Amino acid sequence: MDHATFFFTNIVSVSVFTVCISLLAFYYPRIVGMRWFAGGMILGLGKLILQGLIARVPTEANAMLANELYLVSFMMQMMGLRWFVVRGPKPRPWPWFLVGFFLAAYTVMFLMRIPYSGNLINIPFIVVCGATAWILINNANPPFIAVSRVSAIVLLAEMGVAAYRAALTNLHYMRPWETDHAQSNPSWMYSLAAMAFLATINVMCALWFLVTELQRELAEQASIDSLTGALNRRVMEEAAQRETARSFRHDRPLCMIVIDIDNFKHLNDMRGHAAGDCALRALVCATKSMLRTQDLLARTGGEEFAILLPETSVSAGIAVAERIRQSIEQLDVPFETGPIRLTISAGVAQLDSDGDNWEGLMRRADAAMYDAKRAGRNAVVGCYQSVV
Repeated sequence: MDHATFFFTNIVSVSVFTVCISLLAFYYPRIVGMRWFAGGMILGLGKLILQGLIARVPTEANAMLANELYLVSFMMQMMGLRWFVVRGPKPRPWPWFLVGFFLAAYTVMFLMRIPYSGNLINIPFIVVCGATAWILINNANPPFIAVSRVSAIVLLAEMGVAAYRAALTNLHYMRPWETDHAQSNPSWMYSLAAMAFLATINVMCALWFLVTELQRELAEQASIDSLTGALNRRVMEEAAQRETARSFRHDRPLCMIVIDIDNFKHLNDMRGHAAGDCALRALVCATKSMLRTQDLLARTGGEEFAILLPETSVSAGIAVAERIRQSIEQLDVPFETGPIRLTISAGVAQLDSDGDNWEGLMRRADAAMYDAKRAGRNAVVGCYQSVV
């Protein structure tokens, strides 16, 4: 394949990919990673167009600017991949400052016709590929493990091809403005074809990341109560079955707390359902802040919640419930017609060792909660003892 045909077909295919990724980024603006991918694709397409215009535009455009666009496009790809697997605090700006330094130095050296200036693009490109692969390997969690591993392998392959092209540049095209003549070099063209092939796989991985993210969101929506952010009853039942089996297998305690908001119907009747919704969200937020990572909080009814506490005895569960009760009692929940004050009644039960199951555990905790109601509300009652 000659140089002109290769670049024409490559530009056409990349144009299609760029339009598709950009439309998906526009349609799913909440998925920030796709916006980074789209930006990187647009810059990569610009780079290809400039490279395809050899002898039609100045060398500063089809060599210098094209190389600079390529490096920035991979930096944007790295940011997109990082968003999917890290989701943590915003990355520090120093990598961009470092890339900006290399780009400025490369521009100066290219315009001054200093040999080997191409290394100021090649080496950072190799580093960016390696750093992105490292981020994917070390930070991917379910459900992104498979796609992250595949993307990391592709990036490592791109790093290898880029290193090979850097060696070709240093051996035969130490003056990067002379790479116009490289189109007659089969090794140069084969390496370009390899990079184009790997770039296509990168696009497929970007789409894979998007599909995985959408599946994750659907699974989360199916497991989370949309109003409060607590788990729903179905997920709690599944988790309780797993934890019950684990408790019996390892002979470890398992405790459940059932919580009900006192006089919730009165709150809804007097101040409206918006006030009730606000109270439910505030209760979940306050309760989550006092639970461990392994503890599970679910909304099991209108104003009723269940908390599953692995590795916790009934006495420790009563202490947890009491801390939650005191915290809720002290809340002043902001609302448009004035602060909302809440109290809760809670029942606590522990899994028995002889033929017990999670349904029995929940029934006993629920019965203890109603004992707390009968005792005057704003109380915590254990299955065999009570604390008010």
